[in-house]
Amino acid sequence: MYPTTLPARSILTATTLALTVTLGATSSAFARQDARPDARVYALEPSTHGNPEGVAYDPRSGTFFVGTIGDGTIYRASLDDTVARVFIPGTDGGQATGLKVWRDRLYVAGGATGQLRVYEIATGQLLATVDTGEGGLLNDLAITNTGDVYVTDSFRPYLWHATAEQVEAGGGVPQAIPVEPEIAYDPFAFNLNGIVSLEDGQRLIVGHSGTGELFRIDVDADAPLGRTIQRIDVEPLFSDGLLLDKGQLVVVTFYPAPTLTFVRLDADAGSGVVVGQLTHPSITDPSTVARARNSYLVVNADFLTSTPPFTVTALPRNAAAGESEP
Repeated sequence: MYPTTLPARSILTATTLALTVTLGATSSAFARQDARPDARVYALEPSTHGNPEGVAYDPRSGTFFVGTIGDGTIYRASLDDTVARVFIPGTDGGQATGLKVWRDRLYVAGGATGQLRVYEIATGQLLATVDTGEGGLLNDLAITNTGDVYVTDSFRPYLWHATAEQVEAGGGVPQAIPVEPEIAYDPFAFNLNGIVSLEDGQRLIVGHSGTGELFRIDVDADAPLGRTIQRIDVEPLFSDGLLLDKGQLVVVTFYPAPTLTFVRLDADAGSGVVVGQLTHPSITDPSTVARARNSYLVVNADFLTSTPPFTVTALPRNAAAGESEP
């Protein structure tokens, strides 16, 4: 979930979310750049459940999932198809923002509902619900190598932590990890947005849509607030979703233009340098990205015009990374 322009995009997206809930109940010299790589476009059918936002790929089935903010409908598509169809129907007041697949489960950040939901992929059955309460906007999530879940909140200055044990139990009270004062929160704007977990499971990278900053959050039970926070030394990137791909950070940037921006991080993720960008004419108001085999799946949220059919664009990974892998 992201602002719409600076600052108009923040106002439009926040209004869209509020109405949905109420009615329902750069300067770098780029090393790699390709403005028109081959692309495959998937249409969400029917495109009647609001703007799409999150995307996640399931390597076991070769399918991907897309969530919507209109009512929380989740679509599913095969990489070999061109149409994504309803997998989990939405409900009045429902929302689905960030999505992640871990093992045989689909994890869903519930936007303004304040809920983290976990589904069984094989059946679509709801397995767990973790509730953070009212007043926030759960935006994106990261799952560590132990199954713990961290969720960003764009409206409340907290990072929410649900343990693997809570998920297995079907729910529980999540830990609210404060991120102020190191990360400034504006009560009238979007704040923290995308998030990824580094391989050790104890370090997270989050993006701030309003300021363009990236931060590294080290989860540390011995620290005074249960964490330490460091701003990553990199040029401003007005980001939405984040993806960690073989040590390189892939950033969905919406300003000044809709692109995937590639950041090479140093060994401790304390600084980074922009090394490339990737875009395509079919990418319009992108929100999130997921890697699927040799492609990047980019959700076209289209908050500016909200014109159906809504789509997802698959861009070849080797157009950006200069390599191809199974």
